[in-house]
Formats: sequence, structure tokens, C-alpha cells
Amino acid sequence: MSTPEAKTAATKRAKLILRTKVGGTLAVSVAGLLWAASLPAGVALTLGMAVALSLWSIVEADRMKIFGGRPASVGAGAALAFGAFRIWESFVARDVLSLPSPERVFAADLGLTFVTSGLVALVVAGLAGFRSLAARPSGGVGLLSLVFLVALPLLALVPIRLAGGAGGLAVFLVLAKIGDIAGYYVGSTMGKRHPFPNLSPGKTVAGCVASLLVGVAAGAGFVLAGALDGPRYGIMSGVILGLVVNVTAQAGDLMESGFKRRAQVKDSGTTFGPSGGMLDLVDSLLLSAPLVAFLWPLLFELPS
Repeated sequence: MSTPEAKTAATKRAKLILRTKVGGTLAVSVAGLLWAASLPAGVALTLGMAVALSLWSIVEADRMKIFGGRPASVGAGAALAFGAFRIWESFVARDVLSLPSPERVFAADLGLTFVTSGLVALVVAGLAGFRSLAARPSGGVGLLSLVFLVALPLLALVPIRLAGGAGGLAVFLVLAKIGDIAGYYVGSTMGKRHPFPNLSPGKTVAGCVASLLVGVAAGAGFVLAGALDGPRYGIMSGVILGLVVNVTAQAGDLMESGFKRRAQVKDSGTTFGPSGGMLDLVDSLLLSAPLVAFLWPLLFELPS
């Protein structure tokens, strides 16, 4: 007869195997999306994918009912539409890489896109019933959180695709996920201490440290392998990129865990089985993508 400890270990193994299978399927899907991003129309396809994933995330966030209800979701949708238009006009239609000092344009136009999109969200949410939304204790905060932390961040994938090419976009996505994978497996097998028991009970100190070390090492490795063109500071460009992506990816994961904790749900959705919903998959990109889009021209030469 099996002991309770043996049953727990068997359950843990089964969960690891199932998550690995789902993760492998998702990895193949991401590889297909990256192939599409490498095509001549890759920038437009990247924008389309960013909009689709963001809309999906808004729908899941709306179901959580912690961001202020339908007016906030409508405002976030409007912000996404306007932000996508601004990204296309600012970065793609006018061929930003051909402008003088494109590095400044990357920072200024991306920031302006976020600010103006936020204003659009406020106006549209007002028309959709923001008065009732604002009357709630956290209604206005919920709207802004939904806009800036869910609806808009993935649009930053377009500047990353322009600055780093399809290869740079692939490197960014790998860096955002490789630490998560390392943290999950190390934490599941070796982790003992849980630094965020109320926010993310599954996270362990061992997993967080492993995630950081693997992320930094991968960033340096991509530069050494020549996968990132024009590093301004040699291998340190890769180290800084890996560090920034990993820290913000872990912070994004904790942020989304906070959303779920407030909504009292385990996952944002059930589409991807043990991996949860779309928000569970893109949480590592929500803080990292905008920051990397700002920093990329400072760390790497832009293509001429």
C-alpha cells in the first residue's frame, strides 16, 4: 500500500510531466509565430499577434472582475486599438529606422503612445459608464491597471522586432521564458523556502535564484553566440539584457499572481490546461516588453 508521501510524489511527477507536454506544444506554437515574424510582412504580423493576445488577455481580466467591470474593459479595448494605430503610424508607416537619431524616437514615441492611449481609455470608459466605475473604491485604479498592465504592454513587441529583427524578438521571448522554466523545475524539485507565501505560494527562493542565474547566463550566451547584433558593451549588453528581462519577468509573474489572488482564482483561464490561461502565459512579458523596447537601442546598435 502506498504511503501519503508516495502519493504526493506521484501527483507531483504527473503534474510535471503534463506541464512539460503542454509546454512543448506551446513552444512549437511560439516557434511558428516567430517564423511568421521573420517574413517580409513580419512587423505587421507581430503587431497583429500582439493585438490578438492583448484582446484575449483583456477578456480574461474582465472575467476576473477586479478591474472595474465592463466600462474598464471597454476603455482598455479602445486604448489597445488606439495604441496599435499609434505604433503602426510611429514605428512602421514612417520607417522609424531611417530617421535621424531613431534611438530617441523609440523612447519618445513609445512613451507618448502609452500616455495618449491611457487618455483615450479614460474618455471611452467615461462614455461607457465611468461615472459608476469611478464611484467604486478602486474603479479608477482598476481601469488604469487594466490599460497599462494588461492592454498595452504587448504592443512593445513591435519596437523590439524592429530594433532586434526576428532574431532579437526570439531572444527576448526565450529570455522571458527560460528563467520561468528553470525556476519552475528547480523550485519544484529543490525549493524549500517560499518568499511570497500569500502572493505566490509556489515560488521558492531556489527557483527565483535559478531563474535569475539562467536568465543572465542566457543573455551573455546569446551575445557570445552572435545571436544579437551590435552589442554596444560587448558581453555586458547581454548580461544587462538577461538581468532586466528576468527581474521584470519575475515581477510580472508576481503581479499577475496578485491579480488572481484578488479575484480568488487559481488561473486566469483553462485554455492551456495546467499552464492556465493567456494571462498566465504572457505575464512574464507585461513588464519586461515595454522596458526592453526602451532599453534595446541603448544596449544594441539599431539596424541601418
